[in-house]
Amino acid sequence: MSRTTGTASTVVTLSPAEEKKADKDHLLTALINVCGVPYARYKTHPIVLALKHDGITLFHTDFIHMTAADIDALQYEKGGVLVPLELNFQMILLAFLVFYHHLSHKKRGGINILDTTLPVQFKNFRNSEYNPTMEITPWGLEISNNKGLTGWNKLVKPSA
Repeated sequence: MSRTTGTASTVVTLSPAEEKKADKDHLLTALINVCGVPYARYKTHPIVLALKHDGITLFHTDFIHMTAADIDALQYEKGGVLVPLELNFQMILLAFLVFYHHLSHKKRGGINILDTTLPVQFKNFRNSEYNPTMEITPWGLEISNNKGLTGWNKLVKPSA
């Protein structure tokens, strides 16, 4: 006779407003914990100002869909004048975006941005695996450089 102990899990459905707030909080968490934006300066930090100026306020809805060109074009208002985001901040954002997609692809699904080990994983990725010339490959896209497979796909599925 087997006995199980534990609690039944409950599915919590968030309202659209709650989902939006959670997504906004995920961006805040990522920028502070992973990208090194000081919490005390969060509202005035150049990364936050540039993202906000570009309309990037949500993590899953906005940020993860950015491209390298989007990051290069980031600007923020400084002293009443629009200035480009400093290169060091651009490099941090680009590295984090590549890291997010790389890890999501490796895990075959989105990663938990609230994971407390993420800052260490990002630092290790940035110091060992990251190459600034790497293209951003969204984790949901399967991209193959295998010419045999591509040719076979075209034979089997001519529209591919």
